[in-house]
Amino acid sequence: MKWLFMPMAALLFTTGCFKRTHWEQAEIPGNTFVLEFSQPIRYVFELTVDGKRVPIDYKSRNRVLIVSGLDEGVHHFNLHSISYVFGPEFDRFKVTAEAGAYAFIQSRKYRSAIPKERKQVSIRAYRKAAKKDEELVQAKVRASF
Repeated sequence: MKWLFMPMAALLFTTGCFKRTHWEQAEIPGNTFVLEFSQPIRYVFELTVDGKRVPIDYKSRNRVLIVSGLDEGVHHFNLHSISYVFGPEFDRFKVTAEAGAYAFIQSRKYRSAIPKERKQVSIRAYRKAAKKDEELVQAKVRASF
């Protein structure tokens, strides 16, 4: 009996600790793309949609990134970071006026020996650099955690 209880308790404990949000397609508003990460994102990463950088508003460590203000049609996104490894790193998605798109992204922290710029690690330094970057200020598409 003891041998049966221990594996069952371990299984229940490990599955109960991880909460994954289930997004229904009808819940996502139109012209919106929702990225759900497997781990909370703490450090800065770069998101490009159709080759244009999207400014990201970092509010807290969160697992869901909402990209709004997209045009209708098929888009291509790409994720890049020095601190994380993403899977899939790039993909295509379709957005309409009635329904948005959803993607689940595996994220894993990556410790690299590459020298890092301050704006790639610090959110405060990223915001200062983004204020100076006119391309990000003029962007119609926004993303926020």
